Amino acid sequence: MVRTGKLKLGVVAAGLAVVLAVTVLALLATQPADAASKYKVVTRTFSNSQPITIPLGGGAATPYPSEKNASGFKKGRILDANLTLKTFSHTHPDDVDVMLSHRGVNRTVMSDVGGSGDALNIALKLDDEATLPLPDEAQLTGGTFKPTNFGGLEVFPAPAPTPSGLAELSGFDGKNPNGPWQLRVADDFSGHDGGQLAGGWSITIKARVLR
Repeated sequence: MVRTGKLKLGVVAAGLAVVLAVTVLALLATQPADAASKYKVVTRTFSNSQPITIPLGGGAATPYPSEKNASGFKKGRILDANLTLKTFSHTHPDDVDVMLSHRGVNRTVMSDVGGSGDALNIALKLDDEATLPLPDEAQLTGGTFKPTNFGGLEVFPAPAPTPSGLAELSGFDGKNPNGPWQLRVADDFSGHDGGQLAGGWSITIKARVLR
């Protein structure tokens, strides 16, 4: 009888251990799914339609910077960002430098592109995942291109952050998307060419947010 009692106790203890192990494994298996369910991915576009005038004599455009506030991303983290320059015209696009900045990060997304051929009322979407960069010397046409900086460490008129010299918009990934985004446009040659972004610009942000 004593041996039988010990055997039963051992069986019960082993059974409890199995149940406990299964319960722990089930909890561990559901934790990632539960964590993932707390978040969703959203994409929103924020536009500033105020025209930006690029002066004939070189220097900073007006306004400088052009700013747009992004909001509504709850506990947001950027997964991807794309920039659109709207209705861009210039008689010597190679002179135009464009910087996008947000939360201490800046990218020279366009510099020394397009050569001397006139750009006339074109839309340029800058997307890291695009197939081609902006052209160096060929005439600019509308379309989707990789952010492109042929100028290296361009000098932007004050007040501007120290340029990183980098072009890729992925530099904003992981940042909180909320808050002001600033676009600085400048002409780096004091000649007789000028232009504008008649339609302003927009930033499209894909972000992970809390549900």
